[in-house]
Amino acid sequence: MPEKFEDKYPASEEREKFYPTQHLKIYQTSDAGQLIICECRNCSTPLSIDVQFLTPKNSKPRPKNKPDTPQDDGIKCPNCGRVPIFLEGCAVQSIAQLPSSPWQPKEE
Repeated sequence: MPEKFEDKYPASEEREKFYPTQHLKIYQTSDAGQLIICECRNCSTPLSIDVQFLTPKNSKPRPKNKPDTPQDDGIKCPNCGRVPIFLEGCAVQSIAQLPSSPWQPKEE
């Protein structure tokens, strides 16, 4: 009998170790542009990333029989220098570190 996922990972805490969550908010800035507010998946630095989604009108056609291009190396966390989030189908216009995270609890 095949092993069930629930049998292998019974508690939600165990699943969290293998599939960590990442805070993310997306704001529409133009027809094709979006502003992504997120935390770096490596160091949790709050970031603002301005992206433009690639459409047939604003992207170059890909030659036949050519594999997809690898992840854009231009997107690096200003704090740790690693890839903060994996994005597909968009071009990064800018990336900036925010002074504080919108997900940190407010100090009273």
